[in-house]
Amino acid sequence: MFRFPRFVKLPATVAIFDCGTNSVLLLIARLQPNGKITALHQTIASPRLGEGLTGKGKLKLKAIARTLRALKKLKRETGRFKPDFYLALGTNIYRRAKDGQTAARYFEKELGIPFLILSAAEEARLEFLGATSGLKTPSKVVVVDVGGGSSEIIWGRGKNIKKKVSFEVGAVRLKEAFPALKGYTGDALQSLQAETAKKVSKLKQTKDYPLAVLTGGTATTLAAFSFGLKKYKGEKVHGLKTTPKRLKKLVDKFSRLSLFERRRALSFDPARADIIVPGGIILLEILNRLGVRKVIISDHGLRWGAAYAYFS
Repeated sequence: MFRFPRFVKLPATVAIFDCGTNSVLLLIARLQPNGKITALHQTIASPRLGEGLTGKGKLKLKAIARTLRALKKLKRETGRFKPDFYLALGTNIYRRAKDGQTAARYFEKELGIPFLILSAAEEARLEFLGATSGLKTPSKVVVVDVGGGSSEIIWGRGKNIKKKVSFEVGAVRLKEAFPALKGYTGDALQSLQAETAKKVSKLKQTKDYPLAVLTGGTATTLAAFSFGLKKYKGEKVHGLKTTPKRLKKLVDKFSRLSLFERRRALSFDPARADIIVPGGIILLEILNRLGVRKVIISDHGLRWGAAYAYFS
């Protein structure tokens, strides 16, 4: 496991890349001697590394090439901040793909920075730590992260994880499971909902966890859209309080739009237009099964968790 070198003097600047199935998220943060972490720059790219991946198959060469281009572009953006340390973190897609380890080593060589593939347990720990950072929540919370390739549910108290489960259903994988769908009519929605229900069928309600913290691209995109943002602003989204009922209205609205209209509506992240409805369906199904009535959106996720766990 990566550890912050003890000989480095604080304050220092770190650049952390969160590399997933659909997106790559970059956090450039300033670390202070008192443990405080301040974001200097955050951005996202959507190269969709997991495009077309089924089971434990191989990654597509064009998807690997897209991801490398995205990573190189993001690294160039870090130049003006002169980071003292770089760290790239690979999630579910790198564990699942047959050549995930090879892809990680390739990116590491091309970028010249450490690229770590996280275990499922470490991914959950960092996700929980990051998602709950900077939020006022009860001692007991459940964190829900709908990703591109999988969905994670993590129950915790304070900073300690009590239980975690991972389901092999994500926004990209659900969308690709129905390649013939051209829109989201009643029958299409029912098909997506039925498939999601099957994938998360083992998820049971936990009555003593009334609040869910939602992180990941689906949740933050829905939150940003609710504000009418033309440019994504994490500080605006982070901490937004809402309900599953309100989120459902947003998902229903997107389901009535064409792909072109969804791209126009999501001007801050048009690459997510084709997966926002599948992702929303997964999120709503999970919240329904958990019996949660109140949620908080978190713009902080795994990359923030890594900053706290490895550097602060």
